[in-house]
Amino acid sequence: MILSGAVEVAVHSDGEERIINRQGPGRFLGELNLLTGERVYLSARIVEPGEVLVVPRAALQHVIATNPGLGDTILTAFLARRRGLLNRASAAIRVVGSRFSPELLQVREFLARNRIPHEWLDPDRDTTVERLLREFTVTPGELPVVIASGSVLRHPTPGVLAQYLGLTIDSLPERCFDLVVVGAGPAGLAAAVYGASEGLRTLVVEMVSVGGQAAGSSRIENYLGFPTGISGGDLTQRAVVQAEKFGVHLTSPCAAASLREEAGHLVVRLSDGTDVAGRAVIVASGARYRRLDAARLADFEGNGVYYAATEMEARLCAGSPVVVAGGGNSAGQAALFLAGYCQLGYWLDRKTHHVRYCEHENKHHFS
Repeated sequence: MILSGAVEVAVHSDGEERIINRQGPGRFLGELNLLTGERVYLSARIVEPGEVLVVPRAALQHVIATNPGLGDTILTAFLARRRGLLNRASAAIRVVGSRFSPELLQVREFLARNRIPHEWLDPDRDTTVERLLREFTVTPGELPVVIASGSVLRHPTPGVLAQYLGLTIDSLPERCFDLVVVGAGPAGLAAAVYGASEGLRTLVVEMVSVGGQAAGSSRIENYLGFPTGISGGDLTQRAVVQAEKFGVHLTSPCAAASLREEAGHLVVRLSDGTDVAGRAVIVASGARYRRLDAARLADFEGNGVYYAATEMEARLCAGSPVVVAGGGNSAGQAALFLAGYCQLGYWLDRKTHHVRYCEHENKHHFS
């Protein structure tokens, strides 16, 4: 909390410094990373001498959870600042790799679903990539890479990146909880909110990325409480912030491998061999995608074959013909969404085997 003086928040990229915002007396600093615990990738500096009041993170979380009026004000500011960072501070984390790389897609999907500001640079399209790679001594064979805070992660998996950003269980001081939730889709997040709001120490582990299948939807219109619809990403972010408001610990990607009982507790063994104990465990493992019975399908997953239709996939497919396999709500919403980016969107109905199409010429036309 700034009592007097002024502070500027800036991001460094390409040898330059970009001012994100400036805060003066009566304002407070910080954004969502104070709740998530993720690494700080922006710089704050004093530009006018003064006095500040430092509030420890644990005390801040207690205020947010127990003082509705003040907590809502702080959360609203944090959400607005994260939205601003997604647009103005994307260069804080740079992802360099070809759009045809499945490894790149996994990293970008992890960052996008967790609403972490980042900038994607394609070596086939962006002229600044060559200079950037020389600066950090990266060879083309080492792509994709993630460059953040002067560090270079070569061929990073989402797990390695999550560990670097401080979003894994390694950052938690304890391994015993009142409630462990396996799965961070809408059901798992709801269970975590209900448990934590009653004072239970709650951990959520997610195998892929927070939000589950719902986070991959461009628009959800049949979810209670949103009569005008909401995107999967926005729904997920609201649920995550609500969970973190009550002190829920979320870690992803993190797969649960087995469950056993030991000394009156249920012990979940994670895929890396780590054990976490809980007095209760809720399994909300969610849906599995039905895959087409097509030869070499796995070779093209993440490289032309996708299981979501968000803005990220739309940018990868922009200007190209697209086939949407399926005839349910999600397929129809995907066709509508992709029609704004692609030349043609095809919608294959699994039951009738009829191919319907939509063209984008200022309007959407269906037959």
